Amino acid sequence: VLTTAANMTLTLTPGHNLPVGKACCGELKLAKDVAVGETVWAVLSGAAVATTIRAKASTKATGLHSPVLTHGGFPVVDGIVTSFDSFEKVTLAKYGLAPLLAACKASGSCETFREMFLGDDKKYIA
Repeated sequence: VLTTAANMTLTLTPGHNLPVGKACCGELKLAKDVAVGETVWAVLSGAAVATTIRAKASTKATGLHSPVLTHGGFPVVDGIVTSFDSFEKVTLAKYGLAPLLAACKASGSCETFREMFLGDDKKYIA
């Protein structure tokens, strides 16, 4: 659980990616490697605003989401800019996911697509 100077909290797995640094979304770190005092990005009034990590704690919880945006990009979770994966996979989603989804819908193969890419332990939420 990360708590920011803007008094926002974000609960995520240690292996979840998070944009950090002086510019939004220029560098990614795993949550387990983000330190107190490090800059992350919150969305306030529709704009990405720098804030620092004020506290870091561990908790046990059941997770559900690792949102992949159809056109790539960085999901905002609980007001904090996050990343579902590495820059390479965000870029792949940016250029390839929308056409792939259109093709699977046109061909009726979306269920096969979900099984191939998501596996039994993950859910697809449209």
